[in-house]
Amino acid sequence: MSQRDAEKDEGRESQSAQDERRRLSDNVDEIVDEVNKTVRVAIVKGVDAAETIGDSIRDTIQGMRGSRDNVVMVRVDKASLDRLDELVEAGIMSSRSEAAAFLIAEGIKARQPLFDRIGEKIQEIRRAKDELRQMVDEDGAN
Repeated sequence: MSQRDAEKDEGRESQSAQDERRRLSDNVDEIVDEVNKTVRVAIVKGVDAAETIGDSIRDTIQGMRGSRDNVVMVRVDKASLDRLDELVEAGIMSSRSEAAAFLIAEGIKARQPLFDRIGEKIQEIRRAKDELRQMVDEDGAN
């Protein structure tokens, strides 16, 4: 390997380390921002919200630790867009994307029993498909 190639590799590694530090720093900043938003919401809502602030902060931090690396393109109606924009304008969320991700997660939480039943049915469907594949494989072997 030439000296120039070695320098390029070293530069890439250094850049990669810098990118990783920057990403970690951004994640910490996001967590701090989310905690600040949770505290502001609790203060606005009063005593009832303040009693659960510890749980809210814990949930917020855990949620921020889990990355939002998956992209989903959606079309929303005007009323939904207005709600997303209100969350951003109020400073509760920093972007429409963050607001949409939050509302999706909250919707799933609110309907968790339904999603649990759906998950069970999907498992049943997968088992039935596996059984059918095995039947076909066995029949094809005869």
